[in-house]
Amino acid sequence: MLKVTFDFAAHKIVVEGEEGDLLKIAQAAKELVPSFSEISIISQPASPTVTASVITPHSATQEGLKRAPGIREFAKSLPLSNNYEKIAALIYHATKIQNKPYVNLKELGEWFGLCGFSKPSFMPVAVSDAKRKYDYITSKARDQWTLSTTGENLILGMVEKQRPA
Repeated sequence: MLKVTFDFAAHKIVVEGEEGDLLKIAQAAKELVPSFSEISIISQPASPTVTASVITPHSATQEGLKRAPGIREFAKSLPLSNNYEKIAALIYHATKIQNKPYVNLKELGEWFGLCGFSKPSFMPVAVSDAKRKYDYITSKARDQWTLSTTGENLILGMVEKQRPA
């Protein structure tokens, strides 16, 4: 279910619903009403609600605005040395930060491009190897991938090394 609320007095648009095309909807709303100071996206997955905001240049300030890093920012911040670690990092971001229940091959392929990574020639083989050889990920069902404990520990270790002391 999708819910769009226009608050003309406060110059806000709030879009609520399942993950799908929420960002596209919010960006289209921003183009329609560029004078609005805030457009909020509220995703309602099966797990706890995730909220992201798109603040337009008309906003007075962004102080105090805390947001999770985007997938590109997150992946680029880690010292990923091979495609298997990249797959684990992308699935970590999707399942732990975006609260997605699983990731599919199509999404992984798109995210490789978005992050500026060279996409594996055969993504299904790379994903299978990330599971079989390295135990970074597990399969929930056909083309539904999630992070294993080993993969989570790998990424958490990298995240901890990146934090300033």
